[in-house]
Amino acid sequence: MLKIGVTGSAGSGKSLVCEGFRRIGLVTLDCDEIARQVVEPGQAAYNQVVKAFGSQIVAPDRTLDRPALRRMIITTKGSREKLESILHPVIISETVRLMDEAVHLKQKSCAVEVPLLFELGMEDLFDVVVVVTAADDALVDRISLRDGVDRENAQKLLALQMPQSEKIKKAECIIENRGEPEAVFKLVGDLYQKLVNQRLTKK
Repeated sequence: MLKIGVTGSAGSGKSLVCEGFRRIGLVTLDCDEIARQVVEPGQAAYNQVVKAFGSQIVAPDRTLDRPALRRMIITTKGSREKLESILHPVIISETVRLMDEAVHLKQKSCAVEVPLLFELGMEDLFDVVVVVTAADDALVDRISLRDGVDRENAQKLLALQMPQSEKIKKAECIIENRGEPEAVFKLVGDLYQKLVNQRLTKK
């Protein structure tokens, strides 16, 4: 089974690339979705996060108040590291479990969206790592629109991550997202065919 890790800066278009892989027929997983699932009320990580950050990050329906948690991460020193120390081991463990499940079901390939792939040292979990890139202004605009924050706070969120230039240096494959979905899907299809020819085709 070919395991593909998809990463890139916030707003780069990782989800779009994974959608391209899904359209081809690959199993696709999203670490952000996994992260949301492991902090649902009743899950072990939920209790740990609430204990660490207090009731101010709990919404009336008992779910995590994500905007409040995001504001705390931006404004409170050390809060990001504290949250990551709780969530990352759980997310990695669940990601590995789901990839193993796909292998058990004899799927040919799996693409996993991992925003912090390099930061977490998860390279060895994948056969190939794809970095999705976009222009810096486009990253800020997309984060601002997605999260409902101004450009200044969008830039602060971006600054918390490994610079895009560093991710590019570590990349085995790069897909540039210029904001045209169909163009991205074509790049994904071409890349996957290349990977299949290199790694899966028996001579």
